[in-house]
Amino acid sequence: MFIAIADTITLADAGNFQEFHVAIDGDVAAAVAAFDGRAAASERDNHLWIDIAFVRELAGAAADAEWAARFDAMLAYADTKGWIDEAAGRVEAHIQPPD
Repeated sequence: MFIAIADTITLADAGNFQEFHVAIDGDVAAAVAAFDGRAAASERDNHLWIDIAFVRELAGAAADAEWAARFDAMLAYADTKGWIDEAAGRVEAHIQPPD
């Protein structure tokens, strides 16, 4: 799954739990601003910290029990890699240009 930032912020490929990234074409600071407080720049280049609750919100109809369980499993894996900030409730995502 990935978060796309264009005129709006959307969650695309919501059933793909094997990857997570943010698709932006442009400035990281502008991308952070687009999230309106629901993301923060990472100390690592080309990464953002994304609010986990916001990802669930973006999932909308996809957020059924099966989706939630698979998303939680993805987050558990991310935690083993250091990609979760529990205090802030955020998951780290790399940035890549849109396809």
